[in-house]
Amino acid sequence: MTILSGGRAAGSAALAEERTTPQQPSWHAGTQSDNGASQKISLPFNSELTSYPGWSVKSSSPVALNDCSLILATYQRPIEIGRLIQSLLTLSDVPGEVVVIDGSSGSESEEEILKITRSSNLPFDLVYVKSPAGLTRQRNVGIDISSREYVFFLDDDCIPEPRYFEEIRQVFVSDKAGKIGAVTGLMTNLINDPVSLRWRMRLALGLVPRIEPGRYYPSGTCVPKKLFGPFSGVRRIDALDGCSMAFRRSVLDKHRFSEFFTGYSQGEDLEISLRIQPEWQILWCGDAHVNHFHAAGGRPTSFSKGLMEVRNRYFIWKRHSVDAKFIERLRFWLDFPFLIIMDVGMVIARPWQPYWLSHALGVGWGVLGCIINPPLFDEPPSRKQYRLAL
Repeated sequence: MTILSGGRAAGSAALAEERTTPQQPSWHAGTQSDNGASQKISLPFNSELTSYPGWSVKSSSPVALNDCSLILATYQRPIEIGRLIQSLLTLSDVPGEVVVIDGSSGSESEEEILKITRSSNLPFDLVYVKSPAGLTRQRNVGIDISSREYVFFLDDDCIPEPRYFEEIRQVFVSDKAGKIGAVTGLMTNLINDPVSLRWRMRLALGLVPRIEPGRYYPSGTCVPKKLFGPFSGVRRIDALDGCSMAFRRSVLDKHRFSEFFTGYSQGEDLEISLRIQPEWQILWCGDAHVNHFHAAGGRPTSFSKGLMEVRNRYFIWKRHSVDAKFIERLRFWLDFPFLIIMDVGMVIARPWQPYWLSHALGVGWGVLGCIINPPLFDEPPSRKQYRLAL
């Protein structure tokens, strides 16, 4: 069949090929301006949506959960996103709609996805969107372009196990009152990992209270879930894991990921968790198993990570811990010199690894910045902002 080509050079050659597939899926290619920028599309009712290029493929053998969407935000990880989509083809409980939001600078990820679509009968509708990079931006684009009732998010370096999607979906479906707003899965390959030295020292020194894992404390800390271990059923928590989470559509109609967080966006999952909590319950499903293989690509430098850890954490803490007591405020600020001391210790122990010195400098610069120029951000009202250009 003839595939309509879009305006982007890297994808247009692939999209314009003649090919035949068993089920003849329909394709739609997006457009963009001559200089490669996204377009502002004026729509009725005085609304204005930003349009991003992309394409879609209809399911050729639908066996999926038709009321579920899966959003995959990817950046510079063609191997990982290809492996994840290949894994979805093996599941019987895959969401009926998969939306890939690609913030990569090149075309490698798109080409990897196109290769899979050419050789497979997709059990789900696949939508590909080329978007500016930035995790929260990409997720919000995916929210606007997806269409199903239950919205799943997975990091591109995750692999869900069989029944992952069905177990989380069943939590929502069983909640007739609609009180459960979000659910996170259990990372089976990490849940039994030993707790890091930093966390053991934090607990020993009293910088972090010994609270239930997954709960957020007004000192700006959330105890790692691995301290709890594997379990069956569901547990009430405060913080979702951004690599593995799902929402009711009604939650995302009212709240979007904060675009205060740019780039790698550390802490965006915690912030939206705390924001929706006054209205909905957040649960941890011990029967929804997923593996998270931390990819090296697409991550910030150690200095940027240290800076982000402080600045983003400060932003979340000031927004959601306004009534923190003196001891909680003291714990918050003492944690940063503790992190610097731990980094310096690593520099002494492993002077050939520059990561730790750079990270310590990032943490110190972040603390100075929060004192001199605290981060502020006015959250705009939640609304649809993005569309796929067809």
